[in-house]
Amino acid sequence: MRTCCYNGESANAVLFRHFFESDSLSRFYGIGLAVCLGLTAAGCSGPATTPPREIAYVRGAAVPLRDQLGPAANLTGNLESGEEVEVLAKRPRWAQVRSARGQTGWVQSRLLAPREVHDQFRSVAAQAGSLPSQGKALLRREANLHLEPRREAETFYRLPEGEEMDVVAHRVAERPSPSLPSRSSPPAEEGLEPPASADLAVQPLEDWFLVRASRGRTGWLLENFLDMNVPVEVARYREGLRIRAWFVIHREMDDGVERPWYLWASIRPVSGFPFDFDEIRVFVWNPARDRYETAYRERNLIGFYPIRVGSQETPGGPAPSFALQREDETGKRFEKAYVMAGRMVRRTP
Repeated sequence: MRTCCYNGESANAVLFRHFFESDSLSRFYGIGLAVCLGLTAAGCSGPATTPPREIAYVRGAAVPLRDQLGPAANLTGNLESGEEVEVLAKRPRWAQVRSARGQTGWVQSRLLAPREVHDQFRSVAAQAGSLPSQGKALLRREANLHLEPRREAETFYRLPEGEEMDVVAHRVAERPSPSLPSRSSPPAEEGLEPPASADLAVQPLEDWFLVRASRGRTGWLLENFLDMNVPVEVARYREGLRIRAWFVIHREMDDGVERPWYLWASIRPVSGFPFDFDEIRVFVWNPARDRYETAYRERNLIGFYPIRVGSQETPGGPAPSFALQREDETGKRFEKAYVMAGRMVRRTP
């Protein structure tokens, strides 16, 4: 069989050279590159990724839940303080949320706290969990718990009026002064300094309590939001003092009625002292007179939390006891223990 030749080349060689020298080669490479890129993209692409769930926590008490935004909105329920919700959508000043109970609706964004704030309050609760209670207190009015003992600190839980809680710590903080408009004053004479303002020299202080409420809700409250829940039969002896701690140290029965003995620690009604109490007092029941009487009173102390109460073995058997953290004139702290001897109190060495 004869093969056609062109200038000494076979027909197959001519076709091969024509293909690689023409635009056909560029088109071939372009098609191949597109196919490869398509296969690569198909191999690398996985299932569509979903954005992570945004979790928030309710920072108010009984936050209302609305079914929609606008004047036609209806209330569909309430979210509890500290409740966890999932954020579904956001609008200016509003967020659509879904609770763990399946409730869905709109709430004001300012009433939601991020996870970081929730975790910070849980950390405070964990640290306060080991602190002994210094007495039960009642909340005078609805109030927010603060992360730190200052008014500008982050808030989270909101407690209702009448909530009972344990007081576990006390701190003193500077009270923010309201900014006053500056007054124009004549320039001082050369070489003379203007007198310092007395208002600037004194920074008001205020007292804060670290409290532990039900369900682990823990945070700081101003002292004037609380009343120590001292039983009324001895509370009438407070004489204008602030009760800072109180305890039942013994229980006795009188004609079938329980009559507890009480210890309290108090302080003068002045804010900002750098200690927790300056006086203690013990009350016992006098069955002969059918009333409470003072068994022991000690004033002018520099005392600190925690006060610990318990029982101590004595020659006459177990007796109520308590111990105070005190400070002497040099600033050295020490523990002083006391034990009941009958209806009297004596210090232990």
